[in-house]
Amino acid sequence: MGNVSAGATKKMGLTALTLVTASNMMGSGVFMLPTNLAGVGYISLWGWVFTIVGVIALALVFAKTSLITPRAGGIVAYASDAFGPFIGFQTTVCYWISAWIGNVALLVAGVGYLSYFFPILHQPIYGCITGIIILWAFIAFGSLGARTAGKAQSFTASCMLLVVLGVGIIGWFWFDPKLFTTVYNGTGHSDSSAIMSAASIALWGFLGVESAVVSSGQVENPERTVPRATVYGLLIASVCYVGSCTVIMGLVPHEELINSAAPFADAARYMFGKTAGNIASALSIIACFGSISGWLILQSEGPRAGAKQGLFPKVFAQTNKNDVPIKGLIISGILMSIVLLLTASPNLAKQFQVVILMSVFASLLPYMYAIISLPIIMMNKNKNHGASFIFYCVLAIIGMIYSIFALLGSGTDSIFWGTVIMSVTIPLFSFVVAGRSKNGQPSDNVES
Repeated sequence: MGNVSAGATKKMGLTALTLVTASNMMGSGVFMLPTNLAGVGYISLWGWVFTIVGVIALALVFAKTSLITPRAGGIVAYASDAFGPFIGFQTTVCYWISAWIGNVALLVAGVGYLSYFFPILHQPIYGCITGIIILWAFIAFGSLGARTAGKAQSFTASCMLLVVLGVGIIGWFWFDPKLFTTVYNGTGHSDSSAIMSAASIALWGFLGVESAVVSSGQVENPERTVPRATVYGLLIASVCYVGSCTVIMGLVPHEELINSAAPFADAARYMFGKTAGNIASALSIIACFGSISGWLILQSEGPRAGAKQGLFPKVFAQTNKNDVPIKGLIISGILMSIVLLLTASPNLAKQFQVVILMSVFASLLPYMYAIISLPIIMMNKNKNHGASFIFYCVLAIIGMIYSIFALLGSGTDSIFWGTVIMSVTIPLFSFVVAGRSKNGQPSDNVES
């Protein structure tokens, strides 16, 4: 056997990265989508069409960019390449915020599923303490390296696929077309408004499509592995989402489904009885918490790349023996614990909703910068060769139109708080410039 470096043995291969990407997209979102979309009605199928087209464009653009310019940090690094250090800094901040707030949402959802078996967790203080303990357990686990976390997530993703595909495939034997077509448009608004609402809800299901690209620093042979894992993960998520949501809307009565806290468990109960519902709930809990591992990688890799470029504090680039930026994870873990504590009080629930709305904008801003980065990078590298360049420019336009569409569909509060985040990055960047000048590094140049 040849010598293999310790760092190499800790990195993920194609299968693990594909499952991480699919799992990050699906996460806890897949388990609540049937309930959310049932409120819209079966017109939501059109929302799926628009969302899948838009997300495919995003995935292909991100994958192509990773082939042209393989960079640790993925879409965050590409924004720096194309637009310079300020946009790179702004993108890093926004993406970091969206990643760790998204992880808070996973924890809250997971504890909610757990309360199915332990009703005491409905009490805010106990639910909060449980969430914090689980969070720090995953941070400790994540410190062992991406390969270890990837293997664990491969197992938890398998639990998720077992539930989602089980209901999404076997459930067709119980599918009732009349039940599915009970409500066409349940929003009380126009059909176009309902489709936009469904597309915005569905977008949440695909946040994480960039997971493989952002995690490229933790991947074996990223030039080949990242694009393939991105596309494979997207295909897995699309099939699971559309199939399972459609089946459940034709399996569980509409009035019950729109109020369900565990639609997959309810579907399993209708199919096979109460025991099956309990098993589906247990597997959903494992899958929900399992997504945290992948998102911890995401929330550390972006700041890590930014720190290497001089756009983020150096502490975020400091790694342990397993090549994990553990200090950055600890910092974000503290922030996540604070947000969990804030949500422990029922009176602060609306405040937490505002924070979640901020993460919507924070996710879409890096997406839009990364999309436009591709044609710019292709031109800078003299790769604007005929049909290929035009094809990816068209994909970039589709991706940008969809991102703006999703942003508008997310509501005025999201746009307002997102603008606040963008505004705060302007004065903060002065500290970045001061730090780069102190180190003798030009403020208008970014290290590779």
